[in-house]
Amino acid sequence: MTCPLQIGCIGTALEATVPDCANSPASVVDISGFISLIIKLRNPKGVVVEKTADLTTDGTDGKMHYVTVEGDLNMKGIWSIQGIVELPAGKWNTAIDRFEVVANL
Repeated sequence: MTCPLQIGCIGTALEATVPDCANSPASVVDISGFISLIIKLRNPKGVVVEKTADLTTDGTDGKMHYVTVEGDLNMKGIWSIQGIVELPAGKWNTAIDRFEVVANL
């Protein structure tokens, strides 16, 4: 994410991609046959919450997302996001990405 989000943003899609590093860093895991998709969010105080994620497209691109609801982005600072997918063949985590949430007037 390149632009900072505002405290209280609702309806913002936070996305994670599952890389297939065994084949190539540019490859992704086909997650279309998922058992579960989770997005973990860690707030600036270090509290981690798990959110149920959805496929961004059909899953062949390795992308999942969670759309924020009221109360999710409730403090300014640097947040972290990580995706977790469980498939019949195993369980994978994405890299941990960071994004900024800024205050309102």
